[in-house]
Amino acid sequence: MASIKKRRGKWYSRVRYYNEVGVRIEKQIPLRTNDKTTAHKRNGIVTKYQDDIRNGMEFEFPWMKDGGQTKVKEITLAYAVDGWIERRAKQPDITPNTIGIHKNGINHLYDSIAKSFPLKSITTDHMDGFRDDLIDKGLRPSSINMHLRTAKSFFRYVWKRGIIDRLPRIEMVKINDTLPIYLTDDEFHAVLNEVGVDSFYGKVFYFYRETGVRLREPFIATLDGNWLDIPNFSKGKRPRSIELNDFLVEVYKELRRWANECGLVERSKGVHLSKMFKKALRKCGIDESKHLHSLRHTYAVRQRVMGVPLATIQAHLGHRSITTTEIYTLIDLKKLRRHFPTLISKYTEEQIKAEKVSKTSIRDTDLRDTHQYQQLFIEKKIVN
Repeated sequence: MASIKKRRGKWYSRVRYYNEVGVRIEKQIPLRTNDKTTAHKRNGIVTKYQDDIRNGMEFEFPWMKDGGQTKVKEITLAYAVDGWIERRAKQPDITPNTIGIHKNGINHLYDSIAKSFPLKSITTDHMDGFRDDLIDKGLRPSSINMHLRTAKSFFRYVWKRGIIDRLPRIEMVKINDTLPIYLTDDEFHAVLNEVGVDSFYGKVFYFYRETGVRLREPFIATLDGNWLDIPNFSKGKRPRSIELNDFLVEVYKELRRWANECGLVERSKGVHLSKMFKKALRKCGIDESKHLHSLRHTYAVRQRVMGVPLATIQAHLGHRSITTTEIYTLIDLKKLRRHFPTLISKYTEEQIKAEKVSKTSIRDTDLRDTHQYQQLFIEKKIVN
């Protein structure tokens, strides 16, 4: 409860707290009365708002003007951010991982703009300074833009609710297009031989390459017959279904059994698989810029070598925009065919132009795993 103090014949309410660097702060709110009983009543009202006051908000209490109700005099950045984070966390399509990304970005924002800074006073100049601070920290352009998008989402939220009158302009940093990192057939075969073709990890790595799923998607998906149904709270925000052959169905069941019995929390399961993949890469002497997510890129470029239309690849991967998928067209096709010599193009140029892909349903996923490769896997005959 806020404490009460009399000074020079007048009563004041005191709210005390320590800031983020351990300095004791005291805010005094005049109660505008000489009467002790009235002062205690008004102090009770101040106490209701003491947490907000500690977060930097200022209030106009009824006794400060003739009658009326308690009104917010000024909203601080921290107070508005807390409300936004709380609201986002309650949305069913927002994952804990996304909330963690938001909080990380906001902490960077607090390094540039004080928590107690008035929200309405934040301008485009402040946001330019925020972007420059992120650059000075030596963060990668993709990480900088991720934090800037967090700030953009927050300011759009408070603007739509009329808390601020205008949106500060937030400009992303330019990212030079980098080509997706994938594993060639030889590299992937080497990894499988390292971990064991028929081992748990060998089959799981094969599953990721043949489905193109994101790291955590197998742990949030459900199996419906031979269909792997991925919900809309995955990264792409687009539910999709992937058809599995019988072998991949069994691999997926084994992966889920492991997930239920390994004793790791959801996020740590994917991290563990990533570490095992990295370990295999190192033992094989393969470029360590490659990682488990590279198998998703591998799936996409293999589809391209086989002539699968770009719109179909977009649907398979769950990309919201085909612009994201177009990055795979920047890789030289002749180079890809050298890296994946066993693949045979399924489509002719005419078929590619003629094929129409449904925008409403993607349960047309065809995992074009060759019988030859499947048999090699089962017979443990994959060699370098």
